[in-house]
Amino acid sequence: MNRRSYRNTVLALTAVTVLSLTGCVVEPPHQHVEHVQPRIVQAPPAPLVEIIPSAPSPDAYWVGGHWKWEGNRYVWNNGHWEQSRQGQVYQQSYWTQNGGEFVFHQGHWVNIQPAYNTAPIIINVAPPPPRIEIISAAPSPNHVWIGGYWRWNNNNGRHEWVNGHWEQRRDGQFWAPGHWVRNGNSWSFSGGFWQHY
Repeated sequence: MNRRSYRNTVLALTAVTVLSLTGCVVEPPHQHVEHVQPRIVQAPPAPLVEIIPSAPSPDAYWVGGHWKWEGNRYVWNNGHWEQSRQGQVYQQSYWTQNGGEFVFHQGHWVNIQPAYNTAPIIINVAPPPPRIEIISAAPSPNHVWIGGYWRWNNNNGRHEWVNGHWEQRRDGQFWAPGHWVRNGNSWSFSGGFWQHY
């Protein structure tokens, strides 16, 4: 074999080796972490009274406080403000009872179900920041706080405050709080209804 043929053969073998190795990925072994929900037989207390502080902006979104199980007891986690998200609502944390045991469901952002988006409300007038509310003691652990919000009144062309209140929890549903989301120079309203899980 001449020198030129030998060189081409070596280059070809090198190229084949490199190309075959580019698809190889060395991956560390997977560690399967299973989140085990504690089995709690003690009912959670009713939600605490919360004073919702001033909102940092008109499109701020209140995530309510909740009881969490830590160290063999219930511990209260305070509510807080978050930035609202277009087309989403926050499904609040909640407890359910299953065969004499209580199960915690962590809150998270979910998409608004299209069936509930009837006629969108889009305006060019910014809503005032949400009002300070005092969430009174819940009538029972099975009640959900329906937070107050600014509703747009087309008849008089202004925002009107709707006060918060307690409602009985509905099976298979959660309250999607009414809130405003900024979209450029306009504002759109989302939520304000019961949504299926």
